[in-house]
Amino acid sequence: MWDSFFQAICRVGIFMICARAVIHFRPQEAYEKYLKLLVSVMVLVQLFLPLGGFLLSGGGQEAAEGLSRFGAELEESMRTATENAAKTDALIEQMTLEEIRRALEGQEEEAAQTGEGNEDKAEENGLNIEPIAPVEPIVIDLTGQQ
Repeated sequence: MWDSFFQAICRVGIFMICARAVIHFRPQEAYEKYLKLLVSVMVLVQLFLPLGGFLLSGGGQEAAEGLSRFGAELEESMRTATENAAKTDALIEQMTLEEIRRALEGQEEEAAQTGEGNEDKAEENGLNIEPIAPVEPIVIDLTGQQ
């Protein structure tokens, strides 16, 4: 397919060189615009002949099939990218929840350590303070997997 286009381009190039020589050595100046018009039409015909042959010989069907394959590959890639994005979002959410859980555990430990020191002071003052039991963190699974 591409070979015929390159051959057509070579033929057009050679034709344009010869046509410019004919225009340059024209018999009279009045014929110049007619020669240029004729050369332009002949160049267009030489360019469109391979293109018309390609479209009429079934090359258009090959191109359409290639485009449909490309479209199917593109849809498959988009579906895969969407799945990967969903997995990545779930992983990021899980990591964020783990960080929050660790931070809460660290705060609970800190509160327990500072609470022990405060109990001694509270007992000295005659107050009875009991620590609050920690609540289990709520884990939400958005991936839908059981």
